[in-house]
Amino acid sequence: MVQNRISKDILQRAVEFGASLAGLAAVLDLKKSPSYGIYDKSPYYDGYSGVEWPEKAKTVLVLALEHRSDEPELDWWSEAIPGRTPGNRILMKISRKLQRWLKEKYDINAESLPYPVEKGGIFLKDAALLAGLGIIGKNNLLITPEYGPRIRLRALFLDKVMEPTSVLNFSPCAKCDGPCLTACPENAFSSGNYMVSSCEPEMQRNRANLVEVAGDVVGIDSSCAVEKFCRACELACPVHSQIDNSQKI
Repeated sequence: MVQNRISKDILQRAVEFGASLAGLAAVLDLKKSPSYGIYDKSPYYDGYSGVEWPEKAKTVLVLALEHRSDEPELDWWSEAIPGRTPGNRILMKISRKLQRWLKEKYDINAESLPYPVEKGGIFLKDAALLAGLGIIGKNNLLITPEYGPRIRLRALFLDKVMEPTSVLNFSPCAKCDGPCLTACPENAFSSGNYMVSSCEPEMQRNRANLVEVAGDVVGIDSSCAVEKFCRACELACPVHSQIDNSQKI
């Protein structure tokens, strides 16, 4: 009962600090998630020797930040931007606030995680699914009831076992005709499943065609060249559109 109360308090505080959504999952469950099995069999880089899990990591706290279509700059990428993107910078700030608050109120040590798995990060979509934030859709993105796939994620390891958030019973793709699958400029879903190799030409073009933007647009003092990522399959998802329309009524 006390553990459940603490879990609820943590999630509420995460939202108060600026997260759009937050959830908790057990690290033991995350270790058994599908992406880790695939990653171990077919690692993304030479010399990979397996994920190193901190011994004290018991629970993962997953944070989500809404990424509205009218705020594209949230994931414009540049080494000149603290956190590399404005959205990640916001999530890092929320994480730091939570770290201090968790230690002061509950004596919980929290470790903010980097994005790359090979540098100690985790598969955020798997973690978010287990933390009850959403499901993995036809477009291979996390789809939340509140914001569809228009979110950005970050996570922290906690050194205490916490009451996990319930996994969602949510099936938005079941009766959807899948506009996300045909929106892709590289036909990455032509086989029926997402093919990362098909995405690569688009990603290479993004990297080769950096765009100079004013510093105040991305929260820094000077202008910088940014990489703008493709969001075609994300923005084509109707889940968020339905929510937007319902909120206007």
